[in-house]
Amino acid sequence: MDLIRACGFADVETIGFHDLSPQNMARQFAQAGLTVRSAHFDWEEFETRFDDILTLLDLLNCPVAVMPWLAPQTRPDSVAGWRSAADRLSDWAARLAGHGVRLAYHNHDFDLVGPARETPLDLILAHNTLHWQPDIGWLAVSVPDPAAVLQRYAGRIVSVHAKDAEPAAGQGDDRWRNLGRGVVDWPRLLRILNDSPCSDLFVEHDETPNHVETLRTGREFLLDQMSSEVG
Repeated sequence: MDLIRACGFADVETIGFHDLSPQNMARQFAQAGLTVRSAHFDWEEFETRFDDILTLLDLLNCPVAVMPWLAPQTRPDSVAGWRSAADRLSDWAARLAGHGVRLAYHNHDFDLVGPARETPLDLILAHNTLHWQPDIGWLAVSVPDPAAVLQRYAGRIVSVHAKDAEPAAGQGDDRWRNLGRGVVDWPRLLRILNDSPCSDLFVEHDETPNHVETLRTGREFLLDQMSSEVG
């Protein structure tokens, strides 16, 4: 947490519980002087620890929960299966809304595959109760025109994972780049995001070899781009 503050950040997104009680987690963020703007919890945690999620979000005064991941063995393999999963997410969203929290879905690549308007992402966002946290890196390596997908669901975006990519570099972590060093058309995407409800850009690089460089250059890049592109 000291590193995060040293790189100029005061707002963060967290994930899971880190083997801590909600009270201990909230205490650590408070002691570090960090504001938790968004919190990731995987499908199993929503299924088995919903009350703990509510407790943690309340203690953190965190307004957004994100469901970012289904393990391969638990992913639906049909349109009907994904519709059922979307219904479950919508049920959780309704419960969270009663506590003043929005629920967003975070994409990877598997949820961008399928017939037009019937990808898992499309089926999930067919529920007006659900919001979206686009992962820009995964969009860059998975779809021909990331901007078109962003524009389609711009009104549902609450935040993004700002991650750059070089699709031709191979698979896995070889593809990811620090911001401004990949193929993402940031000026175009930031203009779309500026006209959306998006309130947070979370700097990300899945397996960076240099955390300080990723955080500092990412923050500087986004500040510079937003200043020049969106004012």
